[in-house]
Amino acid sequence: MSMPAHHIAALDRSVTPTRMGTYLSAAAGDPVRARELYLWDRDLAVAFLGDLAILEVALRNAMSAQLEAKWGVDWYENTAMPLDDRSMNTLSTAWGRVKEPKTPGKLVAQCMFGFWRGLLDKGDHAGKPPRRIRCDYEVLWRGVLDKAFLGGRAQARADHQRWNREYALAVVSRVHELRNRVAHHEPLVNGMPLPGQRTRLSAQEAHEDTLRLAAMLDRDLHAFLVTRSQVPVLLGSRP
Repeated sequence: MSMPAHHIAALDRSVTPTRMGTYLSAAAGDPVRARELYLWDRDLAVAFLGDLAILEVALRNAMSAQLEAKWGVDWYENTAMPLDDRSMNTLSTAWGRVKEPKTPGKLVAQCMFGFWRGLLDKGDHAGKPPRRIRCDYEVLWRGVLDKAFLGGRAQARADHQRWNREYALAVVSRVHELRNRVAHHEPLVNGMPLPGQRTRLSAQEAHEDTLRLAAMLDRDLHAFLVTRSQVPVLLGSRP
């Protein structure tokens, strides 16, 4: 990629040496290739965001539809639905962002990816002593949220894993981490670390996880992303 000198100067002024150091290392010290990698990384992040914009909406709609089927259109108000303090606090924050008139659809749209991911976790405590109780999110999963993943069992089988809440949580957590990474402009050139694990996913593996989640939700959505995603083209054009 050829750039005019003043564009090179502008890019170098905009990116700190520490940040560019990641790309210089990946480029074996070649500053020209490092800049190309930086711009490629930006384009890859944009492509991932395009896929994630569809996936995140699909995930929250699929999960909220099952919560509604079990606990009613105002499921978030139903005290029979077990929610721990963490989920309730996140839900309350989302409710505060909803403008009048407050509707279920508006609330769902304000609940961030992390909220939906949290509903697939094992659950924590709610309330304060002496009436502090443990919320078991298997109650949310079995016969409720598991139905949001129509292709989940088939995908788990394809991965030679057992279909359960832990499997769904692991996939959604990795996609959530990818979403946070690209949203905060973190580099993808060397892949991404997974919090609390001694594991680093490559950009290719992250892409495979987005397709994996799509297949879990809807096989036609999976086919759509396979056809429309720009991520494979960019992965194949790495400088």
